[in-house]
Amino acid sequence: MFTYQKAQVSFKKLEEIGQDGKNSKVYKIHDELLDAEMVIKEVDKAPGFSTDQYFSEARTLYKSAHPNVVQVNYACDDADKIYVASPFYKNGSLKQKMSGRYLTVKEIIRYSTHMINGLHNIHSKKLIHFDVKPDNILISDRDEALIADFGQTKVMDVNGLAQQPYLYNKQWPPEVFGNTRAEFDNRFDIYQVGLTMYRMCVGDDTFNQQFSAYTDGNQFAKDIVAGKFPDRTKYPLHIPKKLQKTINKCLKPNPSQRFGAAIEIVNALADIDGSILHWEYKPNGNSLIWEQTVNGKHKNLSVCDQRTSKAYSQNGSSAARRVTEFCKSNISDQDIIRFLEL
Repeated sequence: MFTYQKAQVSFKKLEEIGQDGKNSKVYKIHDELLDAEMVIKEVDKAPGFSTDQYFSEARTLYKSAHPNVVQVNYACDDADKIYVASPFYKNGSLKQKMSGRYLTVKEIIRYSTHMINGLHNIHSKKLIHFDVKPDNILISDRDEALIADFGQTKVMDVNGLAQQPYLYNKQWPPEVFGNTRAEFDNRFDIYQVGLTMYRMCVGDDTFNQQFSAYTDGNQFAKDIVAGKFPDRTKYPLHIPKKLQKTINKCLKPNPSQRFGAAIEIVNALADIDGSILHWEYKPNGNSLIWEQTVNGKHKNLSVCDQRTSKAYSQNGSSAARRVTEFCKSNISDQDIIRFLEL
């Protein structure tokens, strides 16, 4: 009978690109034998460590193989550490993508659909991710969103529940509070998907301002349970009502009122269409600015803090012309939305 045997890998650390807990670090590496750049998660072995415990994340990723789930290249260990290697994605994370600009509605729907398809696969394997957030959504070289970081993932029991006492507080759903058993179902992930989509819509600066305003943990908990955090009134005007409604359903304080399955969210997003998908939102100080170029036609709307607006349209290389109907001394939100939907 054949027995298990050890083999060696050889890699060089190029740079540290993050920490993933107090006992682990993440590096960009060059694998000598494959002549390839990868990412490796390095986990320190604690005294009396359990091999099953430390390799559980790698095994979960391997079993969750899907085009929208980060794959595992290999997993190995030495006397002191565990190593889990995965592809290096030069586009970074969704959080990094959001940090430089506001995403268009088309991008929000695209990345959300990819992320949710990956999550649907995870749930179909009887797993709950427990840590869906922009940091843990990577953008592939094909500009597709992939779910990463399965360090908190748990297997559902026969009742569709899993225990997870270690949670990231920015993404807490309401059912965390008062849940002494820390048992949750897949709608925990549905809430976190909704919060991730919300952050794509309003921008992380707006979201973080809301979060950092809390100095009282009890008030923070009360506002989550009451549906006051995050603030559902903060969507920019170019975010379609159908998209807002879909996100807000994910964020329902009562889990029974959320989508029951990830695939239902994809279906809800499917028919959102029109020119409003392409607007680039570029607020500048107290001014609100929207721009888009579709099929060679460029449109622009700017609104100052006094609600004075200027609207322009330009076809190809021709001179820009004012859209007089939307150049107003006191433009309303309804008129802004009407222009954005033209």
